[in-house]
Amino acid sequence: MGASADQPTAARGATNLACGVLLVLEAVGSLAMWAAIPLGWLWIGGRVYALTGSLGADVAVAFAGFVATLLLAVSVLRRLDEGWISLRRRAGYEQKEGALTQVVTVSATLALVMFLIWYYLLAKAYVIPFMPSH
Repeated sequence: MGASADQPTAARGATNLACGVLLVLEAVGSLAMWAAIPLGWLWIGGRVYALTGSLGADVAVAFAGFVATLLLAVSVLRRLDEGWISLRRRAGYEQKEGALTQVVTVSATLALVMFLIWYYLLAKAYVIPFMPSH
């Protein structure tokens, strides 16, 4: 079903723009879950280790911070997706499901591919016997 006939064209355009912005925010937040958040907490854990000399404190702070930040990120992403669904309905679409599942699937796939490229091609960390050694 297309945009609703009772909504002015300018309002429909603004609603569609807002939907696009929410999708971009979902994509950025989803990518952050696979890169920025874990790397940030690894860096913070490293600073804790440098200050305390305790590997236990390092791991505890990094893990607890990572889990808490990830839960917060998922909550924010869910709210963004609910807002996207609401805006799509306001624009006249029969939106039953959000886009978050697809956004997370694509971002996780992209993160995995980028990790494999980094690990095998850029870092040359070959662990499979038949792969080249240099």
